[in-house]
Formats: sequence, C-alpha cells, structure tokens
Amino acid sequence: MEFSLLAIAVVSLIFLGVAFLYSSVGHGGASGYLAVLSFFAVAPTFMSTTALILNILVSAVALIAFSKAKHLESSLTWPFVVTSVPAVFLGGVAPVSPRIYQLIVAFVLFIAGLRFLLETRSRKGESVLRPPSLLISLPVGALVGFVSGLVGVGGGIFLSPLILMMRWADAKRTAATSAAFILVDSI
Repeated sequence: MEFSLLAIAVVSLIFLGVAFLYSSVGHGGASGYLAVLSFFAVAPTFMSTTALILNILVSAVALIAFSKAKHLESSLTWPFVVTSVPAVFLGGVAPVSPRIYQLIVAFVLFIAGLRFLLETRSRKGESVLRPPSLLISLPVGALVGFVSGLVGVGGGIFLSPLILMMRWADAKRTAATSAAFILVDSI
C-alpha cells in the first residue's frame, strides 16, 4: 500500500502528539500508534513493528526522565518486569491470524479508552499505598507481558491503571514503572 507525502506528514504529526502525551505518563504510545495506523488501514505486520519501534524510543525517553527525577522504584518494578520478559516473547511468537489480531487490537484500544474514563484520584481513607506482594506482581507481569506480546504493545495501558486502582504506587512511581516495563517488553 502506498501513501502520499501528505498522508505520511499527517501520520508523523499525529505520532509526535501521541508520543508527547503518552510519554508524559510513562507510556510508549503503542496503543495510540496502532489506532492511527488502523485508521489508515495499514497491514497488521507493519502496525505491530512500527508500534514497537516507536514504543522503544518513547518509553526510553520517559524512563530516563522519570529516573532522573528519582521516581523509579526498583522494588515495585522488577517483579513485573522479570516475569513479563519470557511471557512477552511467548505472546510475540504465538501464531495469530490477521482477523484475531484485529479483534485483539480492538479490545486493547477499547481498554485504553476505558482507562481514560476511570477515576484514580485518592479518596479520604484510601491514601495509604501498599506495593503488591510477589505472589501478585509476578503473575500480573506475566499476564500483561503475554497480552503485550500478542498485540505488539508494551503493556503500560494494562499495568498503569492496575497499579493506580490497586493503590500499589502513586502516579509518578507508576509512570516510572510503566516506562521500564514498556521499554523492556518492547525490546
């Protein structure tokens, strides 16, 4: 499929906006890139490759920024990451037909949309943050990693809302953890 120079310029500008917005919360933007590419009817193979490459670049920048600001907490991050690596590989090599891929991407985009509707601000009496135990964070990392590998996203759209809703960390530590998780899983 060929694209005009104007279409490429428009997609590039949209990608820049997506990257800016997503990186501000520690994400790489894969769900945004996938949404844009699906709007332009791009082939699934090109969609996942493009989303992953951009995810690596943008999440690396986000991770550096949140790390420099001292928001990266390794005790929160490593359990999610250690089990996600083999799981993301398994999801990435799992054979998925183009139709199933499109359904999974539609579901992921739906979840991403829901994420913006969920309220995560703290309420009275719920201000205490409790990091998850290893019995929780290890399987969560594996599950998020597998789905991320299937779809070609870094997993932040699943992990961040979960961390915030479960009150495992504040927004800045969640963003730093997500950036690390997304970077490792995208690579």
